[in-house]
Amino acid sequence: MMGRAIMNDAGENRPSWASEEEIDTFDQFVQRFWNGEISPDEFKRFRLQNGVYGQRQEGEQMLRIKIPWGGLSSDQLELLAELAAKAPKGVGHVTTRQNIQFHFIKLDQVTGLTRSLASIGLTTREACGNTVRTVTVGHCAGVCPQEVFDVTPYAATITRFLLRNPMNQNLPRKFKIAFSGCPDDLGLTPIQDIGARAALRLTAGKEERGFQLYVGGGLGPTPHLAELLEEFTPANRLLPTVAAIVRVFDRLGNRDDRHKARMKFLLNKLGIEQFRLLVFQERTGLESTMAGQFPPLVSWEEIPPHRASPVSAGPIKESDDPAYRGWRTTNVLKQKQAGYLMVHVRLELGDVTSVQLRSLAFAAREFGDGTVRSTNQQNFALRWIPSERLPALYRLLHAVGLAAPSAERLADITACPGADTCQLGITSSRGLAAALGALFDDELRDLADEAGIRMKISACPNSCGQHHLANIGFYGGAKKFNGRQVPTYEMLLGASLAPGQAQYGKPVARIPAKNIPGAVEAVLRLYQKERQDGESFNGFLDRYGLETVKIVLAPFTDLLPVSEAPDHYLDYNAEEAFSVQTGPGECAA
Repeated sequence: MMGRAIMNDAGENRPSWASEEEIDTFDQFVQRFWNGEISPDEFKRFRLQNGVYGQRQEGEQMLRIKIPWGGLSSDQLELLAELAAKAPKGVGHVTTRQNIQFHFIKLDQVTGLTRSLASIGLTTREACGNTVRTVTVGHCAGVCPQEVFDVTPYAATITRFLLRNPMNQNLPRKFKIAFSGCPDDLGLTPIQDIGARAALRLTAGKEERGFQLYVGGGLGPTPHLAELLEEFTPANRLLPTVAAIVRVFDRLGNRDDRHKARMKFLLNKLGIEQFRLLVFQERTGLESTMAGQFPPLVSWEEIPPHRASPVSAGPIKESDDPAYRGWRTTNVLKQKQAGYLMVHVRLELGDVTSVQLRSLAFAAREFGDGTVRSTNQQNFALRWIPSERLPALYRLLHAVGLAAPSAERLADITACPGADTCQLGITSSRGLAAALGALFDDELRDLADEAGIRMKISACPNSCGQHHLANIGFYGGAKKFNGRQVPTYEMLLGASLAPGQAQYGKPVARIPAKNIPGAVEAVLRLYQKERQDGESFNGFLDRYGLETVKIVLAPFTDLLPVSEAPDHYLDYNAEEAFSVQTGPGECAA
């Protein structure tokens, strides 16, 4: 049962994702667990279904807030600011699935927090566990000059249909869906269980909306690129098609081995032809038995926010401040709507403070349309910014530390939470990300704004930092050097998700953690020195050859004796000897 409608910043009703009833149920389950009436495993499954994930620290929880398609209003940002102010670390964390997480939460705090979230229409339901997770959308949807059409309404409808739906409560494994409407595929459809790309066709002389549907993508230790299910799924068949895919997976997915339970393994077992046949048979049955029961797909178009005066079309007087100019070059894009801009707000390691959240809420109201989008690159995007107000917006963002340049560029590094909080984390991915970020403030400052090169870091092979997608990617591990266990990273190069050219990064070297900055600098300087005019980083790798790059990296794969370089045997932000300390992961509990 859905919660009541709530009022948005414009005074309009919008539906809530929350349910007061399930919050009461969660509180009852907590009490029953504490009273010994239900087992830890039973409670774990229920806890995860409601977005509460155990940390490696005993008694501490991570609370994951579901942000469908990354959309947040100003009043929601202000409530999140209140929660961040009360959180032990004083920050919220934006994830690669566009959600918001808070860490170091006590179990007895959860009911109060979820009740506060429900008051502004947010929920933690099905943000974890073996369910369809948050349905994500490329953050430029609705304003991208190249988009086919705005896919946001379709993602919203899919989310609404699956949230709390019985077919989605106990899948063999977690399940991910994403939408893209533009050629750049900012929704990252090749890595999803279901990836939907906007498409158009002429039917009886009329333009018809639909989707190219891809299935079976996934990362982790055995990454798999999604395969084409259907070249054109009409928009009015999208819901039954998604439902059919979920039901086939639910029925045939591997429930005996969690390591082979994702849909990519089912697809590999059956083959795309057999899988397609089963899905289409299931869809036909659903369209017959559930005719009229699927909610309607209601599309909408982005419209300019109401303003007292129209947007100026005249020349804009902008600052000559080099910092402003650099930020404008890297963080600001034109919308398809004339006179308006989209602004990327770069977050360091995906973290955002209470003051910053409040400032974003004010900025969205004062300069934009009262909303922001979280991105799968751990940033925020402000939209509908009038061109003439850009300098004022910059001053506001700069005052609260949100005007870092290089958003979505080389210096904008993605990293999972890693061994700081995650039970599966082997290494301090955040520590490495900070060390690499420092390179672009100093030695590699001239390369910070390189477009078309991204770095991503995971603390283990599971790829929560999406290292497989990076031009330069890393995942954490461990290896003994001179009799001592040392944190290491496997370095991968050359990933691309360009339509028709998708490929995951290829491993090239296993490098001690403290040697990674030097290795990165060596590879980037090599590219800078040897690239041809207009040559992309991946193009350079293809021409130059990974085997030759491996030779350049070879000096970074070993360590001096402990007596000569003791710090190199430690992880980042650590003073004690390194050892692998992982616990039971809860992703598939």
